[in-house]
Amino acid sequence: MDIKGKGTVELSDGVLHLRWNPGVYIGIDVAKAALEAISTLARGARLPMLVEIQGVTHSAAARKLFPDASSISRMALLGTSPVDRVIAMFRLSLISAGFPIRYFTSADKARDWLLKPSDEAGTLLGGTR
Repeated sequence: MDIKGKGTVELSDGVLHLRWNPGVYIGIDVAKAALEAISTLARGARLPMLVEIQGVTHSAAARKLFPDASSISRMALLGTSPVDRVIAMFRLSLISAGFPIRYFTSADKARDWLLKPSDEAGTLLGGTR
């Protein structure tokens, strides 16, 4: 599903995959559209989600809205640079998502973590994996 030309979200093998276009700015309208698409794909279930965040920035309002625990059970953030990691760690330290969140530089490792059973709770800001 397209998200206002800023990215896409799809459901594949039980994992939501949100791909933001590299370097985009996410305002409140785009964040709302993303949440609506995620909710539509999740169909009332809480699913693991992989989010590609390469160079993405968010407005303060979008950061307050996203992520929403109603459709997400755990989240893996996928970045490619030290800047992505620093931004992810800073922003995530300010929220209490209610589900585990980790940062990765490998899509395979992120997907493995998302699919393994776990009893983790809360926001976990692990190192680069």
